Amino acid sequence: MRINKYLALNLNISRREADKLIKKKEIKINGFNTKLGQIVKENDVVSHNNHKIKPIKKHKYYKFYKPINYISSRISQGNSKTIYDLIKNKNLKYSGRLDKNSEGLMLLSTDGNWLNDNAHPSKKIDKKYIVTTDLVDIDLKKFKKSIIDNNEKLNIQSINRKSKFEYLVVLNSGKNREIRRIFEYNNIKIANLKRISIGKHSLGNMKIGELEEIII
Repeated sequence: MRINKYLALNLNISRREADKLIKKKEIKINGFNTKLGQIVKENDVVSHNNHKIKPIKKHKYYKFYKPINYISSRISQGNSKTIYDLIKNKNLKYSGRLDKNSEGLMLLSTDGNWLNDNAHPSKKIDKKYIVTTDLVDIDLKKFKKSIIDNNEKLNIQSINRKSKFEYLVVLNSGKNREIRRIFEYNNIKIANLKRISIGKHSLGNMKIGELEEIII
């Protein structure tokens, strides 16, 4: 395994961050400074600032049903609880941030590259949401065009009526509060926003607050 991948796995950082540590000569293999691209062998001892790194044997992958009133962060803000108050395992990274007032699917893992592959806007992965409004009849034609909000172009891939007050919305971008901003632009109040899927991963029958392992 290449040293940057080894560090990304065992230090819970990105490969780019790992390369920076190597360039700063903070990483050693068997007591010697390592080089970019160096291979870590099975019995090698890897250290960071002279502290031995205990290797993680295997990545973990999870789906998480985020409840409303929890923030997507490791650090609490004011009196707000974070998703880690429910997850307990702070070694897990997350992708697919949801705001405090939204609920639904998030992905968590020790594998940052997997999270990036499933969430980065450049991957164009569809994310599906159920949007509940306080209006019975919405002109869906309003949502076919992009809008400009705070000098940022926003658009949704599709919107379809699901029931009297509910709509199925599909995004493949990752801009902050994009759905809420588009609905606000059109003077439509959102009563509830729930993400139900990210690519091939979906909530299914998960319960609110549940963490479910994904077998890969």
